[in-house]
Amino acid sequence: MNWKVITLVGPNDDYQPVLDATTPRLTVALRRPGDVHSLGPDPIAAIVAATGAQPSEAAADLTSVAMAAYAADLRIPRSLAEDSWTRDITLLVPVVDSSRWDGVRQRLEAFLGFLTGDRWQIEFRERAPLEQPKPPKKPKVVFETGTTACLFSGGLDSLVGVLDLLSTGAPLALVGHHGAGVTNPVQQNVLAGLRRTFSPLMREFMFYVQPPKDHTAGETSMRSRSVLFLALGIAVASLAGAGARLVVAENGLISLNVPLTNARIGSSSTRTTHPHVMAALRDILAALGVPVEIDLPYRFQTKGEMLQNVQAPDALAEIAPLSASCSHPEVGRYRGNTPGTHCGYCVPCIIRRASLNAAGMDHGSYDVDIVANLPAADSETSRDPRAFQIAIARLRRATVAQTLAAVASTGPLPPVDMEAYARVYRRGMNEVSQLLGLGSLL
Repeated sequence: MNWKVITLVGPNDDYQPVLDATTPRLTVALRRPGDVHSLGPDPIAAIVAATGAQPSEAAADLTSVAMAAYAADLRIPRSLAEDSWTRDITLLVPVVDSSRWDGVRQRLEAFLGFLTGDRWQIEFRERAPLEQPKPPKKPKVVFETGTTACLFSGGLDSLVGVLDLLSTGAPLALVGHHGAGVTNPVQQNVLAGLRRTFSPLMREFMFYVQPPKDHTAGETSMRSRSVLFLALGIAVASLAGAGARLVVAENGLISLNVPLTNARIGSSSTRTTHPHVMAALRDILAALGVPVEIDLPYRFQTKGEMLQNVQAPDALAEIAPLSASCSHPEVGRYRGNTPGTHCGYCVPCIIRRASLNAAGMDHGSYDVDIVANLPAADSETSRDPRAFQIAIARLRRATVAQTLAAVASTGPLPPVDMEAYARVYRRGMNEVSQLLGLGSLL
């Protein structure tokens, strides 16, 4: 079953492909206010309204591709695939200069496939340039040439990245995205904390992008969310002109995401900021002529090391409790707790708590305290803690060659960086081992 994702861009786009009546399809409406298929306010119009500046057509078209992929990922259930996971999806996307986009089509398809584990095809069609949104008489956000942009999720890693950049005294564009759920309140709380010290330097771009609800079962794995997040960051960063820079603050352990068990190989583990993803994106941007540098300055640091080395430790201590790092923050409501609290037993929660422990900081509160009382082996809440136990035991016995092989199994990596990635993997897992009382791996 191959899903066709019909992407309409702009108020005058009335494209309707000729499809067999049995072909499953999804319509995605972009830059079309009021359309029932719209994903929310147009990010490009929001950027213009805030700054008075226009991202390039290539950067705008990249957001179209990313938003279409994101909508498809959320609205096409994996349960309908033959193997209940791998979907066949064709994006039909209008762009300016379709010949240039055809030149990166295969790279984009491979890029999406590596991230989500699905089989993607993209068919580009030509569109005319849209009437540009009218710039405001007085921009709400002054975006200086050369301003660095940084992805802002509301988590600990992005908080450290933002603090380090703001501590230089230079203006910083914070680029966030949220859909349904508790993400936006978390982001707003962290932003409020940052404003107390750094408000004059902050240029805030918070985007809401979410497919409209329907009455079918959706998909919660959201492997493509990073594509959307990166595209929004690139659109904002591109306003900086030559030398534009987008910082992705992610620790090395999470970037690699070495599978904890054999059941989590391939796309069953997220690859949001894997080095291969970043390298592929840089290659695509270069081919499209989008001059934005993608920078991962913490790729050889653990989360704990990021916390220990932060340039604004007092601000971090104050704001860190407001941040969130949880795979399913809504689950607290089923335990009688306030939605938005940390579950305590998912992979991000465990790594977060281990990093705070390594940095000598308050661990915070969790719905389930896996350190004080490890859940029973047959419970759902024990799955990730037990997987860490298995992985730590395996790593303790591993030779240098076996550790390198484990890191290499996550995807293509530059040979020159292999040993550095293997070291950060071991140091990151050591933080978790220490938290769980399993001793040192170093």
